[in-house]
Amino acid sequence: MKQIPSILAIAFFLLISCQQEESPIKSGKGILSLTSVEVQAETVSQITTRAVAPGLIIEIIKEDGTTAAKYDEGATEATEKIVLDAGNYTLKAYSPNYGTIWSNNEKGEPIYYKEQTFTITAEKTSYLTLQVPMTNIGIRLVLPGNFSDYFDSHIFHAQIGERSVSLQNGETAYFPFPESSGIHLQYTLSAVNKDHETMQKEATYNGTFVAGHLYEVTYSLATRSLTW
Repeated sequence: MKQIPSILAIAFFLLISCQQEESPIKSGKGILSLTSVEVQAETVSQITTRAVAPGLIIEIIKEDGTTAAKYDEGATEATEKIVLDAGNYTLKAYSPNYGTIWSNNEKGEPIYYKEQTFTITAEKTSYLTLQVPMTNIGIRLVLPGNFSDYFDSHIFHAQIGERSVSLQNGETAYFPFPESSGIHLQYTLSAVNKDHETMQKEATYNGTFVAGHLYEVTYSLATRSLTW
């Protein structure tokens, strides 16, 4: 299986303002500056059967659980300097669709989430780098380029747990990461050839899923029949 990493990387720089007093103080103000958002390629794993960077919501939570600051996706304030009291915080970064549950009629989307603690210390500069990974998994159907030369139509179903989604060639469905090792991917491809004969292939992927991975189900052709 080939793999290409998929991670949203966010670099946060905590710049602590200098005080005019000669001796250090425990209280004071600090500045949080979000300087860049970087998107890397998705992780792709091929299941061979012979097989825009989302915006992020930023929350800064105080040690007592109250919210110090929150910025919706695309908020320009998040790119400016954020003044914070000295103390301990938790930064949460997540895509707007975090917590969404999709039905069988919806293909879903990648979901990103990450949280990390940090400390603002008066009269010091602190740097925080946060990587925000995709937390669910994707299933994509990839048919041979000459598939339409032999088949007039096809129906593909991918099922994980209770959710089953229909896909066309090249489409991707996103599923919650299976927490239980007993949950597998079941998939079926039914195709009608030029002689109007229906051919069907069913299979189960029993491998270990990894959150943030996109799994491609690919097929090859032997004459006019489907092979794994």
